[in-house]
Amino acid sequence: MNNNKDDIDRIILNYLRKNPKAGDTLEGISKWWLNFEKIDVTVDEITGVLEKLIKEAKVKKLLSSGNKTIYTFVKED
Repeated sequence: MNNNKDDIDRIILNYLRKNPKAGDTLEGISKWWLNFEKIDVTVDEITGVLEKLIKEAKVKKLLSSGNKTIYTFVKED
């Protein structure tokens, strides 16, 4: 994994640990969670990291009533 993906992983998990009830779309994560940190990321990089976090059972994917995919935190033990 390259440094950019490591940074994305760290930022997403830190955000979710501080805001465990948070959830957002891919676009929202890019705009609000990652843009705030001033790192240059692509949608593909974010998607890849989110899929990895889902496989690691750290993030889950939900479908909103508006048929948008929402990513949320899986509570840590």
